[in-house]
Amino acid sequence: MVRFRSKSDAPDMHTQLESMLDQVWRSEADWRLWDRLDAAVTLEAQREKRLKDRDIKEAA
Repeated sequence: MVRFRSKSDAPDMHTQLESMLDQVWRSEADWRLWDRLDAAVTLEAQREKRLKDRDIKEAA
């Protein structure tokens, strides 16, 4: 917990709320980025598997 010298040094509720919401929004943006990266990796793995399966069928 942060201690302030006087009551006037403490940020007001609006400032605290803005700060908290800003952190939430940044976290959500990070989560969306990681979700997109996970999706791209999954799609690439599926594409490679399809190519491998196709090559096996063609070789048979």
